[in-house]
This record gives sequence, C-alpha cells and structure tokens, in this order.
Amino acid sequence: MRSVLPRARGRGDYPLVTKRRLTIDDAERGARRVALEGADGTPFPALEWESVGETKINVLCIHGLGGAAADFGPLGRHLSQNGCRVRAVNLRGQGNDPEPERRGHFLDPAGWRDDLEEFADSFPDKAPLVVVGESMGSLVAIDSIAHGALRPERLVLAAPVPELRAPVPGWAVTLVRSGAKIFPRLRFGPMRFVHGKTSIPRLTSDDDYMEYLRNIPHRVGGYTLEFLANFNGLMSDTHHHAAHVQVPTLMLSAGRDVFIRAGQSRAFFEKLAAAEKEYELYPDSHHLLWHDVNRDEVLDRITRWITEDLP
Repeated sequence: MRSVLPRARGRGDYPLVTKRRLTIDDAERGARRVALEGADGTPFPALEWESVGETKINVLCIHGLGGAAADFGPLGRHLSQNGCRVRAVNLRGQGNDPEPERRGHFLDPAGWRDDLEEFADSFPDKAPLVVVGESMGSLVAIDSIAHGALRPERLVLAAPVPELRAPVPGWAVTLVRSGAKIFPRLRFGPMRFVHGKTSIPRLTSDDDYMEYLRNIPHRVGGYTLEFLANFNGLMSDTHHHAAHVQVPTLMLSAGRDVFIRAGQSRAFFEKLAAAEKEYELYPDSHHLLWHDVNRDEVLDRITRWITEDLP
C-alpha cells in the first residue's frame, strides 16, 4: 500500500474561469453525447470520449449513487489521450433515466446487469474491455462481474462503499425493509442515514465542485423506501460477491471519505479473490478522488493500471 502526498487545490482540468459556476457543460467537456440501448431497448444517455489515435482499450465507467456519466469528465479526458475509448453510462433509476418515475426508485441489480452487458457489447472497436466503477458504481461492477454479465480484462474500483463508516442500526434496517413493503414509494434523503443531515456532505475539498454538485440538473431529491432497502441489500451482497471477482483489480480509497473508513476499505480489498490486485490510499482526499487534491496522481495511477500489459 502506498500513500500519496496532496497537491494544491484547484479546478484540475476544468477551464480557468472567474465569477461563474461550473456547469454540466464544463463537466462533459470533450465528450460526445451518445445514446446506448438498454436490455429492453430503452435508449439511455451516455458520454463518450473518443481515443486520440487508434483505440487500444475500451473503458466502461459506472457512476455512483445520485451520480451521472458527467462525473467521469477528468478521467475520460485523461484516458482518451492514452489510447482508450471511454464510455460513461447513466444507470437506470438515477437522475438521467429517461423514465422520470424510475428515478430514485428503481434498484434492481439483475436489471442493471442486463443493461451493462448491452452497453459493453455496443463498443464499435473490438478492443479489450476495462470497467471503472465509482462508489456505488463499484458495487454494481462487482455484482455484474460476479454474475458473468461483464467480463473485463481489468477492473478499477474507486472509493467503493460496501459498508458505512457508522453502520445503520439493525432496527432502522428492519424498519426500512418493513416500510418498503407497505409504502414502497415513500421517499427519504439517503444522506440522513449517512451523517444525520439532508445536505450533501463534504465530497471534495474543491469548493467550486461542491457548489456544482448542489446544483446539478440530474440530482435525485429523494429515494424511495424500496430503493433504500434494495441498496442495503446491494452493499451486503458485495462482501459475498468479492470472492467471485478474479479479474485483476486496482482499488483506490480516500482517507477523508465521509462514507467509509480507510480500515474498512482495506479489509474489503482483502476479500477480493483476484490473484493480481493493488490498493492505493490517498489519505488527504475525500470521496470523489479525481475531483480532489490528488486528482493528478489518481488519474495517472488509473491510466497506468489500465494500459500496462494490454495491447
């Protein structure tokens, strides 16, 4: 395990602007908007950063809870300069789902598996596949790999959260599960279960990006009891599924992550069955690793892992 010293704060690869907020256009810079068909034929919006030169590797990116394809902007731009075609997808049930009634309610790992299998098969270049999951997206990636829906050559897990820093009491889990059967569409803010508040916690030391997160157009205002019950199940199942992940894996964690402690992350890493696996801790970073103080080191580390030893 190698710790990394922080760099100065700033906007990273975002345009240097003054007196205006970051927008979704800044986040998506350099990407082409595409539509990818899900398993049922529904077209889902996605972003694609085309490789500069020949495409040697296809990279499929899966976002976290309340996230979107645009979250991968810095990574997409960086990898596209290094022989990768990067596609960042929008998950069914999250803020860019074309069916508004599913947003904040749909969480079906089997449905996500089917969609992701279709998304992975849609790359125009028959190049090796690498999967990158961020936060909840890491759990979704693990689930899909464990069930054979995704078969990547390599895997990157960025700040996965298979358990919370402060575990939700058993009585609360039981209450959510019972309530989901009676009032499945009753909505709550998930942050209240994480840090007792409805506001977004500190996810990066970049104040401009935090302000962007508070105003993103795809933000889901609340999640249903059914979603929260299924999300708890997804986290629990991830510990079992880790034993079925044998693909070479790079896992990154943040020392200042509000959701999970570094020790918990390291313990989960040890459960991954991959014979080839590496772990990096960035002690001064928050949850959103490529949007924080170590963004350059994080981007370089991921790029090396993805491109080394692949054609």
